[in-house]
Amino acid sequence: MRGPVVVTLRNEASPWGISAAVALHALLAAMLALMPLPKPPKRLEEEGVSVDILTQQRFEASTRPPPMPAAPEMPAAVPPRAASPAVSQPPAAPAMIRPTEMLSAKTLADPGSRQARADFATFASDERMVQLCNLEAMDQIRRWRTDYQPERVVPYATAEEKIDGTMIAANGAAFRSRRNWYGLKFRCQLAGDGESVVGFEFLVGDLIPREKWDELGLPAVH
Repeated sequence: MRGPVVVTLRNEASPWGISAAVALHALLAAMLALMPLPKPPKRLEEEGVSVDILTQQRFEASTRPPPMPAAPEMPAAVPPRAASPAVSQPPAAPAMIRPTEMLSAKTLADPGSRQARADFATFASDERMVQLCNLEAMDQIRRWRTDYQPERVVPYATAEEKIDGTMIAANGAAFRSRRNWYGLKFRCQLAGDGESVVGFEFLVGDLIPREKWDELGLPAVH
């Protein structure tokens, strides 16, 4: 008879089998390391609830609709002010020029004025005063504006001159300069004896058109 057969299992493994097992284990470990951890379940926190007990009055007040805002007050209408009528003011008259130094006495004292002094001696008192004032006017205009060269004055071109004692006012005079005639206004105060000018003021006017010379008695220049 044959005896029992003993089968002995040898724990021998192939070198290739061991290597494969080790690699598989490492792969599983790596996959487990990369997997996200599950989130912990949210903890339900107890919420505190405050209870406010309302009285009947407070409940009605809380449910009552808010009052409508009051409309703003409109300002009282102000009646328009009546426009005051414009008052036209007359244009101010140009100021007269008032020189502080009189010049006619110096002009007559010049040696070249010998003939003028002789002529003055033949004039009547009023005529002599008028001629002294005419001379003063020419000297003052010449000093005031050198572009004027007065050579003659007519004190009555548009209005007669007025003589009041030793005061002569000529509001409508004219003077000739560089072959043209210009309007002139002057006031001339003479000394008590009427032989010299002690005060003078004047105002030069516009150019007088040539067609008016004959009408005003202004001689043309030849």
